[in-house]
Amino acid sequence: MPSTRILDGVVNVLADRGSHALSIRSVAAEAGVSPAQVQYYYRTRAELVRAGFDHAGEQFLADIAAARPSTLMDVVEQWLPLDSRRDHRARVWLAYAAMSSVDEHLAAESARLDGELRQWFMKQGLSEEAAAHLFALIDGVTVQCLMVPMAERRSLVDRALTPLVTELEKGLDGARPR
Repeated sequence: MPSTRILDGVVNVLADRGSHALSIRSVAAEAGVSPAQVQYYYRTRAELVRAGFDHAGEQFLADIAAARPSTLMDVVEQWLPLDSRRDHRARVWLAYAAMSSVDEHLAAESARLDGELRQWFMKQGLSEEAAAHLFALIDGVTVQCLMVPMAERRSLVDRALTPLVTELEKGLDGARPR
């Protein structure tokens, strides 16, 4: 199992410099380890991107557990890059999404994960159509947020996403997780 230092290195390179800067050497330098240590676990850029995405996903789940969201909007906001930690994570997701568009193995895994997330929304009481719409809107708002200064992101979310989520919450009839 790779060290947390290596995984943090992958996440930092992806989030701070982008997928074009991702390499065995850049991760090794960021993590303070030898390139051989990184290459022992990851042979390709796709493997590095996948590992970074998985690591960021674990951080996301830990943040959700710590936040103990009580509304659907509380859960949705954990996805959105509204602070530096979530911004970092969203940039890793964007690199993963971009690479998934050209790598068939990552594309298949991405489709499976997207399906699981839509299913999670459905288990919270959303219809299949509403879950698909919400998931797509979260993705789009996340990308838009990454393109504007941090100070403008809350306003963007309030205009583009909050009204829909508020309407969806009205129809949940207490089916939300506590």
